[in-house]
Amino acid sequence: MTHQELMPFDGIVDQLRHFRDQRRTGTAFIVSDDNRMAQVHMDSGNIVMLLCRGQRGEEAVAAMRTMLRASVRFDDSYVAKQTGTRAAGVNLMDLLNDPAPLGAHVRSAARTGPQPTRPRAAPAAFARDDLLKLERMLAVHIGPMATIVCAEHASEASDLRILVMALAADIPDKKQAADFRLEAGRALGLGAV
Repeated sequence: MTHQELMPFDGIVDQLRHFRDQRRTGTAFIVSDDNRMAQVHMDSGNIVMLLCRGQRGEEAVAAMRTMLRASVRFDDSYVAKQTGTRAAGVNLMDLLNDPAPLGAHVRSAARTGPQPTRPRAAPAAFARDDLLKLERMLAVHIGPMATIVCAEHASEASDLRILVMALAADIPDKKQAADFRLEAGRALGLGAV
């Protein structure tokens, strides 16, 4: 089942609930209107892993809740390897449904005022060949969303080493993430990353 139209976040949650009720196994790929990506890995309808902006679990829920409009695509053929890190008693679907985490965050920010930010280095302009190599290597681990994920992180990273680390953070399996860092480091002449 594929949905390409943009829908409000509540619609995304409804669609995930529908996948749960159907007891689907696979991965829901969610892409927001501003090209942020989330992955919801399901096993027989249960959310076994949730990734968004390099965050996992409850932290990923908070990042997802900032998406105003997004599209969702469910891929039955992309099943994440189980890492033994199930949701540890936390029902991620309940957190997605609950407006409190987002509301509490907004109230807290309003109460404390703007937080000081540390200056970030400007994003680098990467060679197209380097980006293509990274996309191909990343696709082995996260599938066809690699192109979007790579573009998103490339628009924020200040150098290749930081880009490789950010991409590795979006790989659910820790060993695969470490393998990706090693392979990418070698392919780009960075050494150990």
